[in-house]
Amino acid sequence: SITLFLTSIVSSSAFVAVGKSGCSAPLQMSDPNSPDGEWREPEPVKKVAIKSQALPFTNAPLTLDGSMAGDVGFDPLGFAKTEVDLSTYREAEIKHARLAMLAAAGWPLSELWDKKIASLFGLPGVLDEAGRVPSVLNGGLEKVSPFYWGFCIILAAAVDFYGVNRASNVKGYVPGDLGFDPFGLYPKDDKGKKWMQAAEIKNGRIAMIAITAFAFQEFASHVAIIDEVPFLFKPFWSVFADMDNAAKTMATPAVYEAPPIFDFDSTPLGSITEPVVDAITSAVTPSIDAAASSPAAEAVTAMSSTMDAVSSATTTTGEAATSVIIPPPAAEGSDELIEAKKRIVELEAKLAAVGISP
Repeated sequence: SITLFLTSIVSSSAFVAVGKSGCSAPLQMSDPNSPDGEWREPEPVKKVAIKSQALPFTNAPLTLDGSMAGDVGFDPLGFAKTEVDLSTYREAEIKHARLAMLAAAGWPLSELWDKKIASLFGLPGVLDEAGRVPSVLNGGLEKVSPFYWGFCIILAAAVDFYGVNRASNVKGYVPGDLGFDPFGLYPKDDKGKKWMQAAEIKNGRIAMIAITAFAFQEFASHVAIIDEVPFLFKPFWSVFADMDNAAKTMATPAVYEAPPIFDFDSTPLGSITEPVVDAITSAVTPSIDAAASSPAAEAVTAMSSTMDAVSSATTTTGEAATSVIIPPPAAEGSDELIEAKKRIVELEAKLAAVGISP
């Protein structure tokens, strides 16, 4: 035991530097590569910036070295300054990517099946008149039940809590790795895992762009996505049937009916002229009655009798002779007779104006 103890003391002296004051110093190992043989802390490895795949004309940030799945060196605003920042932003990105993939599939499916599912359960549909889903831009979010919103909030909180707990307890945690693989599709080797992670993040990025395009497109055009590009969401036979109906409609020219030049009313003419005739008659009748009771009217009556007598005589004898009618002497009140004739002429003109021959 004494020999072993002494041997340990001798062997330990190789790790102890000789002190000037005679006091002991902490154990150190000599560095054979150092000029003075003293130990030094290894210097951190300096990363060299590489060219960005997304922006080939510039260098990628030092944190984006291509080791993370889907890393193409795109960070033009320099958000990921440290490894911790990079991990935090990747965690947020993968969450938004997964939500966007669900939304990109659920958006057109809801426009296709909302009415059918609602009628099956006897519930009102939430689509608007154009068949668009509720959204911040389309409106209609108030149609969604508050119980659904509460369920979404609780589910999201539970998933986020589980992810935070897993990130702090699992060694070698990869952002977004929740251990959810019910069908066993996640590869076992490192190369396959990185490929699967890259496929997920790339599809998620496309879905984030797609769902943004859905929202703005429906807001701008007021047309549902499934009607804007039906060949992506409807069966091909349904699309071909709609195209055939549209072609037939375009091939059959519409018959143009010119509008009538005069729009005649169906009201009988008598209903329009009767009030006018009644008004004229009521205005002229007193004057005619007054003229008929005057001496001038009696003279006109006598002249008419004479003319009837001459006409009958001419018809009886058959002679084509010109009868000279001697007018009776002018009766008193001839001015009243002239005035009555003027009124009669005015009455005839008014009746002719409304389409009634005297």
